[in-house]
Amino acid sequence: MDWFVVARRAVSVFYLVLIVWGTTVGSFSFADVITFEEGADDSAKTERTIDAEILVEAADGGVLARCDAGRLWTIQPDQIITRAKQPAGPPIDQETMARRMLEELPAGFQVYRTANYLILHQGNEAYARSCGILFEQLHRGFFTYWKNQHVDLETPRYPLVALVLANHDEFLKFAGQEIGDTAKSVIGYYHLESNRMTTFRVPNLERNIATIIHEATHQLAYNCGLQTRFADNPMWVSEGMAMFFESPDFSNPRGWRGIGRVNVVNLGRFRRYLPSRPEDSLATLLSDDSRFRSAATAEDAYGESWALTYFLLKTQRKEFVAYLQKLSESKPLDERTPRERIEDFESSMGMGLEEIDRKFLTYMRRVR
Repeated sequence: MDWFVVARRAVSVFYLVLIVWGTTVGSFSFADVITFEEGADDSAKTERTIDAEILVEAADGGVLARCDAGRLWTIQPDQIITRAKQPAGPPIDQETMARRMLEELPAGFQVYRTANYLILHQGNEAYARSCGILFEQLHRGFFTYWKNQHVDLETPRYPLVALVLANHDEFLKFAGQEIGDTAKSVIGYYHLESNRMTTFRVPNLERNIATIIHEATHQLAYNCGLQTRFADNPMWVSEGMAMFFESPDFSNPRGWRGIGRVNVVNLGRFRRYLPSRPEDSLATLLSDDSRFRSAATAEDAYGESWALTYFLLKTQRKEFVAYLQKLSESKPLDERTPRERIEDFESSMGMGLEEIDRKFLTYMRRVR
């Protein structure tokens, strides 16, 4: 199960609080300097100051803000101590980010840099280096792939940060504070709020490589304009794309090379699901994210998401790209109804669900 399951729940809760009294902020010419209190109770409260872009502002002064390091903050009005305007400055660079991260993290972390990534590790530099090589391979492949589909992507505004923990115990210690009990069931995740990915090394090489590429794909998608954090991004799209990119290739010394290879793990999931797949499966996958939230249906949802993404990018590429571009225009905290989700998909594909489903199943039964 992926961190996105938990993240969507968190977004939904905040959405209910904010959408009633909030408005999405459009373009802005000044950065806000916000000093606020964080912490659940008086004994644990600390004061923090950020240079922020206001993404959504509530009528009573609460905000969804993005700081100069790319982190998203949900700040209620009673948390705000001071707020002032200043001329907008650029996001921070790698060096500043590294300094901030080392101040924030427990003692023992070290920094490994690549051209596009800042990797914080606990002394396991050889593994951090191998992760960095995979990150850079994906970075090149990701931008090349979408350029070939005539999709104009933005250069990431913020340093791309990855935390590489020493082992499972260290992962649980760190990730448990960030994502709670979900840490026990994953080996890596991309965190929507902090804009960082976190992982550790596991013995299963296939899952290790797949997880690194999967979570790094999420991070890239949310930093290049392909997706918008805290917008209504259907989980089948987010997860389907990450699985489309993740498939390891052990004919390559690094274990990963191409994009869009058959994902053996998820093809197996989809095939196991087919005998019991209900007629409305495509509709339920598109209309909401509930199938990803239940342990009883999550595996089938992931398998079908990969299969649908694979089918669309192999046979309906132009239409799927148009659909992705429509989704990329979504604003933070805007939410579509189940019917609107389906209508957006059908209009982009130029056909109804029944016809799409028939073509989808026919194609996927031939995939080996």
